[in-house]
Amino acid sequence: MEKSGESSEKFVADAMLGEVARWLRILGYDVLYSRNYTDKQILTIAMKTGRTILTRDRGLYARAKKRNLRVVYVSTDNIVERLAELVLKTGISLDPDPRKSRCPECNSPLITVRDKEKVKDRVPPRALEANDVFYMCPRCGRVYWEGSHWRNIRRVVREALELVEVARNAARQARRPR
Repeated sequence: MEKSGESSEKFVADAMLGEVARWLRILGYDVLYSRNYTDKQILTIAMKTGRTILTRDRGLYARAKKRNLRVVYVSTDNIVERLAELVLKTGISLDPDPRKSRCPECNSPLITVRDKEKVKDRVPPRALEANDVFYMCPRCGRVYWEGSHWRNIRRVVREALELVEVARNAARQARRPR
């Protein structure tokens, strides 16, 4: 068993960004998230750990800015646009690779498992039969594999990166002298 790859950028997300937290974890980012975090807790976590705050709350955004914390106000509503916005505002990369994923539920780095015996009681028989590599969370015990949902993950990332390119091209056009 081996640990998955890990991205260096770390985040803490507010209660309105649970979907973003899950997606970033799948993409390998360390994201602290709880629906129960108060604004004060989020600010404290960011101050103590150097994490970037992700928020939809203008008040939290303003308080974080006042404290000179790294903070991103996520202004869009759908996940494709949100991921594109995060690429543009933070410089993160979107690399859909299950070997780099973290547990979408508890945020732990996943362990690669090639011994089917270790996961046979935790995955459906078809998944066990169709896959040789699994990714297990050492904290919560969930097991993941590269199933058909990864087509959707890759599609969403591709669409987000297309939006990033459109935005960057528009910015380049706007800077050109006329």
